[in-house]
Amino acid sequence: MEANESLLDVGEYRVNCARLGRGDPLLLLHGSDHHESWRTWEPMLSLSDSFSLIIPDLVGYGRSTRPAETPDYRTQAHVVRDLLEKIGVGSAFAMGAGWGAQVALELALQWPQTVRGLVLVAASYDKGQLPRLSKLGKPALIVYAVDDMVTQLKAGYLLRDAIGTSRLEVLEPVAKDPSLDFTISHRLQAFRPGPLSQLVRRFLADPSSMVAEPPEMEKELRGMALKRDEPLP
Repeated sequence: MEANESLLDVGEYRVNCARLGRGDPLLLLHGSDHHESWRTWEPMLSLSDSFSLIIPDLVGYGRSTRPAETPDYRTQAHVVRDLLEKIGVGSAFAMGAGWGAQVALELALQWPQTVRGLVLVAASYDKGQLPRLSKLGKPALIVYAVDDMVTQLKAGYLLRDAIGTSRLEVLEPVAKDPSLDFTISHRLQAFRPGPLSQLVRRFLADPSSMVAEPPEMEKELRGMALKRDEPLP
């Protein structure tokens, strides 16, 4: 299973983009760790049997242009929109992990016609995005591990309530062994690719039906969900 990579001129940047598979377009956006690139998603390339995967190196990462200062999520969303236009994709499902989810959210907020639905994995977000999410109107699947200590599960409940047309799925603890790096619970595409892929397939098969019934909040987490007007953790 080998992806085809190409360097494309997108505005002022050169963007490396990997593509693989056939079917509905599925955009995959990696996170903000300095070592990240499109290869972050390699454990989930089996999705290419059902989807046309579009996996860019965000600007400042991988083989894409590396400016002195990495562009913020707003600029990254603009570049991704221009990339889709460049390759002739009018709309796609968008899945982002960590900071990539923040970019995906901004893409959907600024250019709603570009995004059919969202998968937000261990998502980070900007406080300024939250008041706009109620108008998003896109089906969204939100996935966290119960032991994510980077963005933390309570952020998932906040996103679920802010978006409205969304469903939160909580995976079992990832870093059960205390000798493991606790941050692996934040990298589900690498350490829980099987369960995550199953959720993605179910959601993308019929997004509206998945968000119809929000899941029951786990008892131990009742009261942890933040109110919309509370500050971010």
